[in-house]
Amino acid sequence: MAVILDSLQFALGRLLYPIRGHDSRQIIHDPAFKDIPKPTMSLEATECGPSGSKLLPHHTCLAEDRIGCLPNLRWTPPECNEAVKEYLLICEDIDLPIPCLVLHHGLFWGIPPSANTATPADIREEEGAAKSRQTAAGWRFIPNLLGTAYGGAGAPYGHGSHRYVYTIIALNARLEFQYPEKVTKNDIKRAMVGKVIGWGQWIGTFERTWS
Repeated sequence: MAVILDSLQFALGRLLYPIRGHDSRQIIHDPAFKDIPKPTMSLEATECGPSGSKLLPHHTCLAEDRIGCLPNLRWTPPECNEAVKEYLLICEDIDLPIPCLVLHHGLFWGIPPSANTATPADIREEEGAAKSRQTAAGWRFIPNLLGTAYGGAGAPYGHGSHRYVYTIIALNARLEFQYPEKVTKNDIKRAMVGKVIGWGQWIGTFERTWS
């Protein structure tokens, strides 16, 4: 049965191969970024290589847990005169086989200004995270499609290589919500308007092959 399902997914992936490249739907094209159209920060995943490198198997659905973990990320502060009060980190798949749709694999906010790295340990969901939406490092997260804090790359069979865009965003004010455990991605986008003072990206790629 598994082989049949995989073969069907492969055939569907090949059929939908032309549907990809939703670059304009990235978070950096939202109104909050209108005054900073180009990156002013560097973001690195040193264990993988420069931006555009392949994600390692343990960052993808090929991992032992079939979920995958976050690459170790490191960033520099923005090149500006304003003080950073909070960082936000998001990972988006911009090559989904669905027109105009971009899904986040992880979205973390409330990252303190003293931070310059993100590791799997930082984003591990604390006990009771389903209600608190808080990580082991005290960061907040917006659940992804699976309802978890983070899910690794999982491009479908037959759809070729997908780009997973990791974006670090610097804010000049903290994001405040009355009920942080109920915040949505759209709430975050609206709250960031007028607060973005810098951003940077690193892109990892993954293709799920099947023979």
